Formats: sequence, structure tokens, C-alpha cells
Amino acid sequence: MEVADIQADPLVFVGCYNRFDNLAHAPKGTPARHSIRVYRFHAQSGTLTLLTVNDLLENPAFFRYHPNKNILYCCTEDITKDNEIAAFSVSPMSGELTLMSRKSAMGKSTCYLTIDLVSKHMLFCNYWDSVIGTMPLTSSGLLEDVSVKLQPPKEVVAKDLSDHLNNRQSEPHAHAIVLDPYFGRVAFVPDLGEDNIKQHIYDENTGVLTPTCTLPCGPESTQPHGPRYMCFHPKLNSIYVINELSSTVSVFEFNASKAEILEAGSNMSTIRLVQSISTIPSAYPNKLNTCGRICIDPSGSYVLVSNRGHDSIAVFKIELDNGTCGECGLLSIQSYTHTRGKTPRHFQFDPSGKFLFSANQDTDSVTIFSFDQATGLLKFTGEVYDAPCPNFICIQEPYFIGRRQAE
Repeated sequence: MEVADIQADPLVFVGCYNRFDNLAHAPKGTPARHSIRVYRFHAQSGTLTLLTVNDLLENPAFFRYHPNKNILYCCTEDITKDNEIAAFSVSPMSGELTLMSRKSAMGKSTCYLTIDLVSKHMLFCNYWDSVIGTMPLTSSGLLEDVSVKLQPPKEVVAKDLSDHLNNRQSEPHAHAIVLDPYFGRVAFVPDLGEDNIKQHIYDENTGVLTPTCTLPCGPESTQPHGPRYMCFHPKLNSIYVINELSSTVSVFEFNASKAEILEAGSNMSTIRLVQSISTIPSAYPNKLNTCGRICIDPSGSYVLVSNRGHDSIAVFKIELDNGTCGECGLLSIQSYTHTRGKTPRHFQFDPSGKFLFSANQDTDSVTIFSFDQATGLLKFTGEVYDAPCPNFICIQEPYFIGRRQAE
């Protein structure tokens, strides 16, 4: 089937915590009655309309939209039991979510989902016990049972929240799993607990993950870093890693030639650290801040980071011309903008890159900002929407499938 040439304003999916006592952290917002809220974003006016709500999942923590189907994948977050990954069919007109399948993630506190480049497998990451793995995707986008499960060599022993917060850096806590966009065969896992990035080879045919080596996530002089997320630049061979605990961005150069020939059993690194830069003003106490999300704006000109504590979005300009300093991809701070709410756990651009949405976990709100792609400056639009303890925002233009033509 072909995707019909129909334009529709994007759908906005907001995940909200609806239970706090089973989390690896302590939100200060209000537990939600409905854990998923679906809005329509009207780009012309910069406003949202609430379309529907859904409460089938407890603590939906991360969303991933299928690359060519109207399917929303969500994982649950709970440190007390094995979590689930669910697939919802999405109505492009009404925004209604219909549960298609749900499967065990075979680990606790699931926190990240990645679909491989050929849409054959879902890769997932469990924070609490640091279990990572893969599950097959059918051609229609349904989830199948986990086929590959990797447990960390070092056992996680934390038993509750207080134990975890006191000993977070003494045991593994995988926080994301990200594939290289060149070949889709190198999988990186930022480990917040062990303060490093674990490199794996990924086989897209079988879903098998094979560990190769462990890489530093930033300079030794400023540890602990607590790497949380990472993203690849769409054109440069640059990788940006957000370090939750040190409030820094680590900039890496990615070596595609090495990635192409990387083999099992090799300790060859495919990345090289080239810069570390703070996400908060120099005089602001580091202990009062942790970082949330990192992303690159749709134009590819800026890296943005959310600061939880400083309660801001930091905007960094990307050096796109190597004529100035000899190296592309390096960062310089452009601006800090208050999110008009506390603890921006997540934020997201609309498809145009002209608007940014901030999920303010501890003040029960989603706020909207305009983004000037020429200057990198954010400006609050005045739009604030009630969303109890929001933790994730996914924005997607829905797909409209064309009908088969009679022969």
C-alpha cells in the first residue's frame, strides 16, 4: 500500500505517571487518572486540542512511533516487577488508541525503545536491572515475545528507592539503547550506574546483541557523569551524549569505517571524545541539577538539553563549518530558557522545528515555545496545558494509507 498525499496536523501523545511508589525516582507532581493523553497540534495557531485519554498502561515511560505505520509503542516503568511493551493502533483522524499487543520486557523499569533500520526488531532497555534485549516485529507491526535477553555481568542488588539513590553508581543501570544510523549494526548503551557506554554488535536478521567493549562517557576529571541518552547528528559524524549527573554534554566523533568492520570479540572503539561542555551556567551549583533529554533540532543546527533543577532548556549551536576551528560538530552555548514549569523530564519539537513542547513533571504541565531556527532562541508562547506528572512527549504526523486501485 502507498501512503496517500494527505496532510494532517500532528498528533501529540503525552505520557503521565499515575503511580509513584514503584518508581526509581520520586516525582512531586500529581498522579494522573489517565496515563496517556492524545492531542492535536494546530500549527497555524500554535495550540493543542485534547482528543482523547487512555488508562490501559500504568506509568507509560517511553513512546516510539512506527516509521511507516500508525502504531504507537509504549513501555511501562516499575521497579518491582517485569515491565511490558505495548503496541497501540492509532486512528489518524480521532487519535483513538486501540491495544494491539503487549509483551513482557523481561526486566524492571523499562526506559527506552528503538526500532532497527529494517523494522524487524524492537530493541529495549530496562533501567533497574540493566537488562537489554530485542523482540521481533511482524510485518504488520505486532510485537512478538523477547528473543534476545542480555543481563549485565555484575548483578544489581538495590532493593528499593532509597537503597538505589545511595548506591546508584555502584551497579549497572542501562538507560538507553541506540543504533548507529549508517549500518544499524553498532548498538550503544549508556550505563548511568557504571558511568560508561557499552558497545555491541547488532544483527538485524536475528536480533542478536554481542558485547564488544566499554567506552568512557566523558573526561575522568569530572566523574561521575551518569550518561542517560545519546543522539547522532543527521549529517555530521557527531554523537552527543547527555550526562545526567555531571550536567554536561559529551561530543564524540563516530568512525563509520571502523563500525563497518567491527567484529565480535573486538575491543575496537568506534567513537572518540572531542568535547565536554556544561549544560548550566558556570556559577550554578551542579548538585542542584540533573539533565533529562537531549536532541538535535530538525534543521540540524542546534543541540538542546533539558535541565531538571535549573528548570531550563539549554540550546547549543553546532559548528557546521570546519573552516572556523578545524572540527565540525563542536558545541557552543547559545541560550538558556526557563520551561515555565519544574523538572522538564522530556521535551519535543513539532515536525516543522518551529515549536517546542516541554513536559514539566513536577508542576503538572506541558508548555509550548516557539523556536527561531536562525538564532536558536526559544520564546514562550503563553500556551500551558494541564497534564498530571508528564514524563514523555511524542509528536507525529499520522500516515494516511491509500486504497488499492481496481485493475
